[in-house]
Amino acid sequence: MPTVGLTGDVGAGKSTLCSELAACGACIIDADSVARALWDDPEIRHAAEERWGKGFFDVPRKEMYARIAAKIFGNDAEYEFASKLLHKKTMENIVAQAESAGGVVVAEIPLLYEGGYEKLFDFVVYAACGFEERVGRNAKRSWNAEEIARREAHLLPRGEKIARADLVLVNDGSEEEWRKKARDLWRKITEGELDRPAPSC
Repeated sequence: MPTVGLTGDVGAGKSTLCSELAACGACIIDADSVARALWDDPEIRHAAEERWGKGFFDVPRKEMYARIAAKIFGNDAEYEFASKLLHKKTMENIVAQAESAGGVVVAEIPLLYEGGYEKLFDFVVYAACGFEERVGRNAKRSWNAEEIARREAHLLPRGEKIARADLVLVNDGSEEEWRKKARDLWRKITEGELDRPAPSC
């Protein structure tokens, strides 16, 4: 069965897409979860504390992740530092998980194109959603327009990534409509309908 790389706009509904694909039977690998777990790696913590100060991680976990986000998303140099620290190990972990999994593998990787990882997968699916819609949908996560823009500042232009994707799914309706698109995607994957190039839907 194929491996699928899933990426897309910040806050476009990739997690919801993955939850529905998991219910269909896909093995989901979340790059963000893999990367977050790596902050417990003593070698990575040591390198970060040498740069950010001893005791940087000596706070509750939720506050720790907020500290990291504030540090790396607001500064180009810190973003590059964290990327070099985490990306290689993150992808090694994802590849190992994909190789050991059975059936269809869907790996959600926000920086798939930025890291040049698209060639590791049989197909790439891009989740797209208008900016204002994303702001409204992510309010419960306390992500306002500034936060979404801040997280997208280091990414390749969305138009370039959409053009390179094998399939673009547009989240422009209700949550149930979005979940239906996930189920339709599952059918395309399992019935061998995905191919390059593919239309948006």
